[in-house]
Amino acid sequence: MIDALRSFTVSVEYARAHTTFLVRADGQREPVARVHREVHYEGLRPYTVTAGPGLTECVGHLDEWKAWLPDRTLVGTVERSRRTNSADRWTFAQHDLGELTGAPAGAGSRLRHASPLRMAFDAAQVNNVLSHRLRFRSDASEGFELSRPAGIRSAYEVTVHDPRVSRLLVLSCLAQFNRYVAADPRKNLVDLVSNPLKE
Repeated sequence: MIDALRSFTVSVEYARAHTTFLVRADGQREPVARVHREVHYEGLRPYTVTAGPGLTECVGHLDEWKAWLPDRTLVGTVERSRRTNSADRWTFAQHDLGELTGAPAGAGSRLRHASPLRMAFDAAQVNNVLSHRLRFRSDASEGFELSRPAGIRSAYEVTVHDPRVSRLLVLSCLAQFNRYVAADPRKNLVDLVSNPLKE
């Protein structure tokens, strides 16, 4: 089902009591999968991934660090280690594929993620003018590419180069990137609505 997708986009919807990612095959208007949890985007409850007719069939679960099948079989884990003077280290460890390493791809991504100057950037402003692209691969796999074009409301773009890559784990990686790396002012609006006295 979703593991047949080779190239797709993912948009994000924020609300006070839920967070939703909608997965669309390239060139299609209707989503082919929905990643949803009934909690604010900073919540810890796992997402449920649904697909099929009416997006009603559960195809798995994920959070920002791991993904698992409907029967709770663990697919793998995703980890980001922050570094000060070099690129953050991204590790995508899929049980039946081994470990893929993610690295910034393209000049804008390297400047944004791998340069010591990144500490001086205002993340929200950088998102308006620089795209973000990470390429995950290993000696045994061509892996996949995750990118976020410049712009405040940009949808993520994913290209899978190795059909063995779990799309569930890719979506877990995307959720981690969205929560901890990407700046989106809509998150702040949700914070204000949820907590009007928050400064």
